[in-house]
Amino acid sequence: MATISVVINTLNAQRLLDEVLDSVKDADEIIICDMHSEDDTIEIAQRHKCKIFYHDRTGIVEPARNWAMEQATGDWILVLDADEIVTPELWKYLRQYADNPKKNRYACYIPRETYLLGKHVHSWRQSGIKRFWKRGNCHYTEEIHKMPVTHEGKDFWINKNGKLPNVALIHYHIPSLNHFGARLNNYTDFELKRFLMKNKKFKLSKLLFRPPYEFFKLYVMKGGYKDGIHGFVFAVIMAYYKFLQWAKLWEYEFVQKNKDLRY
Repeated sequence: MATISVVINTLNAQRLLDEVLDSVKDADEIIICDMHSEDDTIEIAQRHKCKIFYHDRTGIVEPARNWAMEQATGDWILVLDADEIVTPELWKYLRQYADNPKKNRYACYIPRETYLLGKHVHSWRQSGIKRFWKRGNCHYTEEIHKMPVTHEGKDFWINKNGKLPNVALIHYHIPSLNHFGARLNNYTDFELKRFLMKNKKFKLSKLLFRPPYEFFKLYVMKGGYKDGIHGFVFAVIMAYYKFLQWAKLWEYEFVQKNKDLRY
């Protein structure tokens, strides 16, 4: 029987950690990689008998995830955020897959359903995020929000069309708009770094048209209008996220060209 290690990176994650750990209590081991939390995260992890390691705060989770995976000993690794709950149906599926994987398919995408301020938001449904793989078969780059790289074989999509009831991660991502706003600012700082690494230049067309397209995609194409105010608010915030990405690139280039100005 194949063993499964669950890897969770944490930073002040007490809000849902009890429920998250309960959802994977049958794992062969649970690795908590903590960025020096200041709340009850460690106490909760200790109650659940997790293996606890520490990593410096890096602003993004990807480097810490790579290091945390090196501490795991299971045959397969399931990577979770500290606000993602594994349904019993998904856990049963992962157990069976680890014992009998598809030929040459050693990394898996898992569907994820996201909740915004306590409500399921259909427009944020993801048909798959790569989170389950044979140990050593994937690693993260240092780019924010990028899927890990697979080293061997092809990827397998679990329940991509949603035909298997409840086989998904349940993502309670946003407890408050204040919390979300802080994350947006942090994430767009890293998006700016990514733009600069790739030598991208500011384009007015991106600033003008990328945000409204994001709103249209989420609110109309993905059915956000069906989610009432929640769907509208989410679409507006994500449009602003795209606006802020390109506005920060414009600001950077402007400052570089006008260093003689007083700021």
